[in-house]
Amino acid sequence: MQVKDDRSKCKAQVLKLHLELDLKCISEEEVQILKKYGSMKKSISRDILVPADITLHALNYAILRMFGWQNGHLHNYSLPEKVFKELTENSFQTWAGMAGVYFRFPTENYEDIYWDDDYREGQSIRSWMKKKYTGPYRYKGYGEHYLMNQMEVQDMFAGWQEITVREFAFGAKKQPEPYQVRLSDATIDQVTDAFADIFCEELIERLPLAEILLPKKKEVDYAQVRDNVSNQLSKTDIESAISEYMHTRFKSEKQKKEFLMKYDIPVSPITEQLIYSYDFGDGWKVFINCENVYTRNGDSDWKDSKGENVDVLEGDLEKVIAKYSPVCIEKDGIELVDDVGGIYGFCRMLQTIYETDTGIEEDREERESMLGWADMMGWTGRKIGLKQTL
Repeated sequence: MQVKDDRSKCKAQVLKLHLELDLKCISEEEVQILKKYGSMKKSISRDILVPADITLHALNYAILRMFGWQNGHLHNYSLPEKVFKELTENSFQTWAGMAGVYFRFPTENYEDIYWDDDYREGQSIRSWMKKKYTGPYRYKGYGEHYLMNQMEVQDMFAGWQEITVREFAFGAKKQPEPYQVRLSDATIDQVTDAFADIFCEELIERLPLAEILLPKKKEVDYAQVRDNVSNQLSKTDIESAISEYMHTRFKSEKQKKEFLMKYDIPVSPITEQLIYSYDFGDGWKVFINCENVYTRNGDSDWKDSKGENVDVLEGDLEKVIAKYSPVCIEKDGIELVDDVGGIYGFCRMLQTIYETDTGIEEDREERESMLGWADMMGWTGRKIGLKQTL
């Protein structure tokens, strides 16, 4: 989405997203609890309109806000397993070439990953998050740039010519014997079996959403995607670029950023679905699909991906452009809460609050304790209206 002082004169694009909480593993009893006490009709989901250039990083804050989480835990985005395997061919060498293009090389430099996590105690969490998902969208960190990722790749290949693979066969009486394999020939599965701290599926978050997520029912030629990436990268001598970066005394942070950005390549959309994971202990997972793309050229009417005029959403689409911010247009289910133990713990919480026999003192005390804890966590149990969601 281009941004100018007079936005009505430029091309505007808005994506309609459907975000749905993963409920595949819960029981029928838990489904009924969510329907009875959680205002759920079909699923815990949100439909949202976003500027096409919203980054994955900025979208994270909108997701947190819409589902009721407080940004107290780690998160990441990943691809569906089938898409990931087709794109990378399960080759670590192929994946390594895409580190900094689509994927983030594994790192524990959380200061760089969460470069804008500047919340201060006493601030309104709602107002703070709103600033994060409102444009213009900029990436001010360093580690997600292509050159920085390739420095990590080179260090790994220099340090590990061969790796020891320790596969695990679940339920087997005897585990497979460890074996050696050259890192350059290894599959991604073999690398993750060899290194417990390597997670290759994590996407970089500086990418605009429209550059990675496809509308539904769009097919991708992954061989062509790989060829396009390779062709673009072949124009650059990465080793010389890394050497220049390492030996340059940049006069300012701006100059340093501009140098790194020179080596970031444009990408093409690769998936109909993104997977957002939050709080790896509680195991929250949200599936993100692009339902439609709306475009307006100059002062003309809004059109959807089929070229048909859009009337019913026109006011919301204008709001997205005018405020440069997402708009929630539909929701199913109440807000969730942090540190409750995932969806199973949330269902138990609802059951404790709404089904406890208050005539039994011990149960009544447990309920009151649960209510007090939920209130402390900012949970009210009320379904927040669309206008107040973001």
